Amino acid sequence: MNIKIVEEKISLQELREIAKEFYSTMIKGVVDVEREIVAFGGEYHADANERILENGSRQSDVWGFNIYLDKPRESWIEYVSLINIRPQAGNMEMEIQNKNIRDKMKTILHSKIG
Repeated sequence: MNIKIVEEKISLQELREIAKEFYSTMIKGVVDVEREIVAFGGEYHADANERILENGSRQSDVWGFNIYLDKPRESWIEYVSLINIRPQAGNMEMEIQNKNIRDKMKTILHSKIG
């Protein structure tokens, strides 16, 4: 399974290559909002989640997303994942409810994708 942890930058072309493994024009991933790193790829968010935890992230800092590569950049992120259901963090749904978390994720994702 091709899952890539990105600490610096990744090209859009490389993202497209990773996306081909499962969804073609969409890629799943997770963001560590504290360490500001991203894991892209996998069939499920849990795949990238497992990889980023192995890399030293804490579950409480990791949130899932989808990027639709053929959509305009300002609307290509979807903040929906089963791993986002966290009653203790006040997130009762698959979609991230906290605007501050979504905004931080967006900033991190845009800074990592070249």
